[in-house]
Amino acid sequence: MIRKNRKKRARRKRLLLILLVFILLAAVAVLIAVTGFKLKKVQVSGNELYSDQQIKDSVLNDEYSWNTLYVVLKYRLFKMKEIPFIEEMEIELLAPDEIHIQVYEKAMIGYIQANDRNVYFDKDGFVVEISKRKIENVPKVDGIECRKVIVYEKLNLKDEQALSLLLTFSQQLMKYELVPEMIAFREDRSLSAVFGKVKAEIGDSEYLVEKVMRLDAIMPQLKGKKGTLHLENWTPLTTDIIFEPD
Repeated sequence: MIRKNRKKRARRKRLLLILLVFILLAAVAVLIAVTGFKLKKVQVSGNELYSDQQIKDSVLNDEYSWNTLYVVLKYRLFKMKEIPFIEEMEIELLAPDEIHIQVYEKAMIGYIQANDRNVYFDKDGFVVEISKRKIENVPKVDGIECRKVIVYEKLNLKDEQALSLLLTFSQQLMKYELVPEMIAFREDRSLSAVFGKVKAEIGDSEYLVEKVMRLDAIMPQLKGKKGTLHLENWTPLTTDIIFEPD
């Protein structure tokens, strides 16, 4: 009986010792996390539409954001609040006191002209920028007019289906890294695109995705040529594609 009591007491002491060691280690870990991960430096890259300070303010947005470990874990475990024109942001721990914010902005896929200014819009049709500057590799869109354009708001077209068709076409071109100088949208809802000296007649929305696939396959063959590529009558049954030299 005495032996059993001694064994119980010894077991309790071991458990108590293990518990104390665990508490001590946890306290040390907390102390290191609190004192050793104080944020001192933030690197930001990939941003053009927003300043570095705006990006920092959007990420370091609560009372615990002074701690680098907290910031990194927060954005890995929880979904970030959506920011206009930002596709995604990645937070990386570079050092105990330094983080890196990689910004992935939504791409501008076209612009229209309004009041002598260029109105740039993203893949969802939202106005990203209104300015006089010309941004490279962003095609001009002719044939659509907006009565009113406001930054951060959607292009205000009377015909929503026309906007949907334009955005679908622009997104498909981007998918295949086809960058025309100009996209033309006509009243009959037919589309065309100008690539240097080659004009591609796309036609209406029927088989639009397939037409862009064919356009991507054909364009390398037209390098250095001048003329019109006719895709407007292409269907899975009528597969003839005609290039008409100028």
